[in-house]
Amino acid sequence: MKRSPVSPLNKALFERLKSQMFAPIYDYVPVGKKAPYVVLTDTTAESWSTKTVSGSEVMATIKVYSEYQGDKEVAQLCDGAISAIRSQSLTLTDGWQVVMCSVDSHTVERLESCREAAVTFKFTIIDTEEG
Repeated sequence: MKRSPVSPLNKALFERLKSQMFAPIYDYVPVGKKAPYVVLTDTTAESWSTKTVSGSEVMATIKVYSEYQGDKEVAQLCDGAISAIRSQSLTLTDGWQVVMCSVDSHTVERLESCREAAVTFKFTIIDTEEG
C-alpha cells in the first residue's frame, strides 16, 4: 500500500453520520458526555491489487451508546447509522472511490449503566490515482 484511504473514509463517515442522525457524532468522546451518541472507533485497511487496479479493503467500526436500559434506542441508532452509510455511496477525497459497502458485524452489549452497540462496516475502496 503506497497510501491509505483511512483518513478520507473516516472524514466521509463522520460527515454522513453528522448530517443524517439526530444523536451527536464524535471521533472521540468528550469527558462527561451524556448518551446517546455515536463514536467512530477502529479502522483497519488491508491493501489489495490486480494487474490494473489497486485499493484497500477497509473495516470501520462505529460504537453507539445509550443510557436507555432497553435495546430500543440503541437499535434505532444503529439502524439509522447503517441506513445513513449504506443509503448512497460515500464520496471520498484524494482519488479514492468506494465500490462496495456492507455490514460485517453488529453487536449489542448490555452494560450496567448503558447499552453499547458496535457496527463494523466493510468497504472495498479503489485508488483511482494508482494502478
